[in-house]
Amino acid sequence: MKKLVSLIVLLLLLTDAGAAFAAPKINTFERPARGSAYTLSQWALDGWSAPWDNGMSTRTWIDGYNFNHSGGQSLRVFYPQGQIDPPNSGAQAPFEVTPGREYYLSYWVRFSSDYSWGTTEFAGKLGLGLAGGGACSGGIPCTGYNGFTSRMIWRSGGQAAIYYYHMDDAGQYGDYAVLKNANGSDIYYPKGTWVNIVQRLKVNTVTGGNANPDGEIQIWYNGVSAANITGLRFVRNADLVDKAYFSSFFGGATSSFAPANDSYVWYDDLKVSTNRADICELSAGGCYARTFQAEDYTSMSGVMKETTPDTGGGQDVGGIDSQDWIAFGNVQIPRTGTYLVEYRVATPNNNGKISLDINSGATVLGEIDVPNTGSFASYRTVSHVVQMTAGTYQFGLYAVTGGFDINWWKITQLY
Repeated sequence: MKKLVSLIVLLLLLTDAGAAFAAPKINTFERPARGSAYTLSQWALDGWSAPWDNGMSTRTWIDGYNFNHSGGQSLRVFYPQGQIDPPNSGAQAPFEVTPGREYYLSYWVRFSSDYSWGTTEFAGKLGLGLAGGGACSGGIPCTGYNGFTSRMIWRSGGQAAIYYYHMDDAGQYGDYAVLKNANGSDIYYPKGTWVNIVQRLKVNTVTGGNANPDGEIQIWYNGVSAANITGLRFVRNADLVDKAYFSSFFGGATSSFAPANDSYVWYDDLKVSTNRADICELSAGGCYARTFQAEDYTSMSGVMKETTPDTGGGQDVGGIDSQDWIAFGNVQIPRTGTYLVEYRVATPNNNGKISLDINSGATVLGEIDVPNTGSFASYRTVSHVVQMTAGTYQFGLYAVTGGFDINWWKITQLY
């Protein structure tokens, strides 16, 4: 009997440990095709489910033409001039995550160069936050039985802050904490530049129906701690973090908070996990990334170097026929994990395909189609996700079907 009980306890512990280190949810917005709306059904195809949304079908756009943090595409969200609140501004959807006491959420964000912070009053919600239960917000008091929310906001001039609803809100609405640099100065979101935001939320414990003041929120800005709020009471029931809450819009309660001109925010490389180790933006040195110029191969078969018409100039590799290849030796992968691999390609042909392998083709990491870009002078970035084990390798780019040029390729760790 004792052995049976011990076995059951062990299995429960292993189950909890497995849940704690389940693979994170990620989204690099590399599909659907650029120029498409990123509707709720498209989110679902990428593993993100929500029971409802505002604006996903009308104010989102997959951008494969202008800006991206990694890969060839990003998500652009539209905030129309003069409009406030989720039905008319930005986008909103409560994406479901497995309930957990502690979660990490990371994403990259870029404001348009002429972004308007408001008209005569200035406030709005940015990107994604973490929430649980009934997700109390909008001036509704948090009782401990109707959940909690924690979302990023901007204030006057783009001042960055975390806005959170908990049981001990000082007034009718949520409390906020301005993000701070290491020297104590306020952080302001820049326009026209990618920045990274990471949020950690830990739900308080409950004893005998009483909420213990041990909940926590922490924010990192570009990998540096910018806010750390402790002593929080979110719940007095069993609610946990169960939503990665996309909630971004202008407002404020009146049109004085609306943008003075049409404004846009781009989002990329979204991740949510219960395991800090999955958020490589918090690792020393950040997420591993390395770019390889195609002409810097260490060995090849059948290709030639030529002057490239692509942005940045220099050379590319052309004359690629089916079964040609280029290889890159002594490439070190420092961490086992999931990686985004990008290729900068151009072709007027259809049906091109690249196979990425290691150690002279012994292990194929993945294949990717090369789209018709219109001409050898018109370049696009395409990408796929592969698994890599830490080590030093020779990487090969093998033309399963040729007829394209390649300027560079890049490896970036996702988690």
